[in-house]
Amino acid sequence: MNIPVVEMVLRAGWVARFILILLGFFSIVTWAIIFNRMFFLGKSAKKNRLFLKKYNGLRTVAEISKVDKNETACPLGALGKMGASEYNRIIDDSHTLSGVRDWSFFLQSQFGMALEKINKTFSETVRTLDKGIIFLAIASSVAPFLGLLGTVWGIMNSFYQIGNQGSASLPVVAPGIAEALIVTMIGLAVAIPAVLFYNYFVHRVELIENEMDEFKNLLLAHLKRDIFILLYGKNKEQ
Repeated sequence: MNIPVVEMVLRAGWVARFILILLGFFSIVTWAIIFNRMFFLGKSAKKNRLFLKKYNGLRTVAEISKVDKNETACPLGALGKMGASEYNRIIDDSHTLSGVRDWSFFLQSQFGMALEKINKTFSETVRTLDKGIIFLAIASSVAPFLGLLGTVWGIMNSFYQIGNQGSASLPVVAPGIAEALIVTMIGLAVAIPAVLFYNYFVHRVELIENEMDEFKNLLLAHLKRDIFILLYGKNKEQ
C-alpha cells in the first residue's frame, strides 16, 4: 500500500530532507517537553493545594520544618521551608545578640534578609517551572520559517525543471511541488502544537506564580507575627 506522505518524503531532494530532519528534531523535543511539563505542572499544582491545606493546620512557621519532605516537594513547600529556616536563623541571632537595645532596627534588618532569601527561592522555583517552555516558543517561530524555506526551494526547483526541460507538464513540476507541500505541512504540524502548548503552559505557570506570591506574603506575615510574639514575650518577662 502506497502512502502519499511517505512517498513525497522519499522523493524529496537533499535540501527538503535536511529541513525535514530539522523539523523532526524540533517535533521530538517539542513533544518531550509537552509531556514533561504537563506532568510536572499538574503535579506541582496538586501538591501546592495539599501543602497549603497542611500549612493552614500549623500553629507557627517553625512547624513547617517538621512537615514530611514529600509534602514540601512543591513550589509553596520550597517557600515554606525557606521561611522556617529564616525563622530559626532570626531566633538564633536574637539569642546570640542578647545585648540588643533597639529591637525594631534589629528586626527590620532581619526581616529584610528573610525577604531576600525567600525572593531568591521564589525566583529559583519559577525558573524550574519555566524550564523547557522557551524551546516551545523557539520551535513555534523556527518551524514555520523552515517550512517556508522548503516551500520556496520546492517552487524554485519546479521552475528550474521547467526551464531545464522546456516543459511545464505535471511530471516535470510534481517533484518540486511535492517538496514544497510536504515541508509546509510538517512545518505547520510542528509549529501549531508548539505555540498552543506554549501559551497553555505560560498560563499555568502564571497561575502557580500568583499562588506563590500570595503565599509568600502570607508566610512573611506569619513569620513576623511569630517572631514578635516570641521576642516581645521574652522581653516582657525580662
